[in-house]
Amino acid sequence: MPRVRAGLIAACLLVLPTLAQAGSEPARACATTGAALPVSDLVLGHFRGGRIVWDGGTPLIVWRDDYTCFTAMKSCKAWQRDMNAVYGNVEGDRTCMPLR
Repeated sequence: MPRVRAGLIAACLLVLPTLAQAGSEPARACATTGAALPVSDLVLGHFRGGRIVWDGGTPLIVWRDDYTCFTAMKSCKAWQRDMNAVYGNVEGDRTCMPLR
C-alpha cells in the first residue's frame, strides 16, 4: 500500500494550481492575489470532490474541498478539470465565480 499512497500524493501534486492556493478558506483565496496583481479579471475557483482508495480491503474516501484564485476563467476551468480527473469518483460540486 505505501506505493499506492505515494502515487496518490504524486498525482495530487501534479494538479495543484500554480497560483496561490488558499485551501478551504474562501475569504482569503483571492485577497492576496487581488491586492497584489493589477488584473482586470479575478475568479474564485471552488472544487469539492473525492476519490475512493483501498486500504487493506477497506474503502476510504480522500476528500478535497479547495478554494483557489485565478486571473482568468479559462485557468479556473482547467484547474477544475484536472482536480476532477483525480478526485471525481465521489461527486461534490465546483464553481468558478468571477469577482471582477
